[in-house]
Amino acid sequence: MKGQTIAAAALSLLPLLIWKSTQAQAQAQAQPRASVAPPLMQKVAPDLARYTDDVLFGTVWERPGLAKRDRSLVTVTTLIATGRTGPLQGHAGRALDNGVTPRQLSGLVTHLAFYCGWPSAVAALEPLDALFKARGIDTATLKDARALLPAPADDAQRAAAVKAALAGTAPALADLTNDVLFADLWRNPALSPRDRSLVTVAALAATGASDQLDFHLGLAQRNGLSRAELAEAITHLAFYAGWPKAMAAAGRLAKADGADDAPADPLIAFRPGQEPTRGPADRFTGVVTVTSPFKGNGGSQLAGATVRFEPGARSNWHSHASGQLLVVTQGEGRVQNDGGPVRILRPGDVVWTAPGVRHWHGAAPNAAMTHVALSEGGAVTWMEPVADATHQGSPVE
Repeated sequence: MKGQTIAAAALSLLPLLIWKSTQAQAQAQAQPRASVAPPLMQKVAPDLARYTDDVLFGTVWERPGLAKRDRSLVTVTTLIATGRTGPLQGHAGRALDNGVTPRQLSGLVTHLAFYCGWPSAVAALEPLDALFKARGIDTATLKDARALLPAPADDAQRAAAVKAALAGTAPALADLTNDVLFADLWRNPALSPRDRSLVTVAALAATGASDQLDFHLGLAQRNGLSRAELAEAITHLAFYAGWPKAMAAAGRLAKADGADDAPADPLIAFRPGQEPTRGPADRFTGVVTVTSPFKGNGGSQLAGATVRFEPGARSNWHSHASGQLLVVTQGEGRVQNDGGPVRILRPGDVVWTAPGVRHWHGAAPNAAMTHVALSEGGAVTWMEPVADATHQGSPVE
């Protein structure tokens, strides 16, 4: 009977307890969230402080698509890759709070030395050392003598591709890529392959090395990162590296997803003279007309157009990150690489210019020339115009 009386009394108090709990939750929600924006930001750029509190930390950092630990890896990577070491100690501390270990921070710095350069890694050492001292972290624990992780099953295929691509031009770089970068660094257990892929993608995106992203986005997915996580990492990176870098990386991810290739026509005919546009004056001298632009699909990066140069017209000096192939179809032209002779071009001639080689091409002084230009994507670096004396010099066959 006594037990029943106690139970009845407890039940009578239950509505009061629920009401008090509800009131406490309402009061907690009514409390304004502490501002993350520093006082100087609130004073000098109050709108920036508002975006910092409401959008960056109030929304982006709270999005469920990427763990806060991974967001910290992306943030710390971006700060190191772009040389912005001022906020590094604070964000590295946040990384520790979000589950990144000191050993992993140390391994991240070493990894980025290879992808962003030694100076970027060295610049990160003092802020991290200050953080470790402030947190009482024994740096002796950063040394790890564990055995290397096993090589991926397809590593021999990757190594052969590197050898084939570089052996003829930079054999030492090919050896270092295979023997040090992938056979040692990527197998170091300080970071998991998934984490290494995440920080590599973030570093490449933050520094604008988009042509390297294609391989690493695929590797990241093989190492366990989903496309949704990669998209979220790129979105997060926009706030730390800027929108242009994030948009460029998102474009690469879209291609990796096959978005640009659907539907993919297995055979496309590009008719001559379609979509004519004038060659821009800041890239060409004289009258230049670009027609019939084309782009491969089905995963191909091949693209190009037909270009007609009126007599005396020519391109500026420039270089292609992935090289360029020219096929002359009409008239008489000229081409020259920096330091080489001016060469005569005639219908049927095919010209290959290797990646990164400074060169120009165009029509003869007194004759027009048309060629089809092809490349496998990659950036074009435009330089100064070609002087008349250079263009009109004594050419060789």
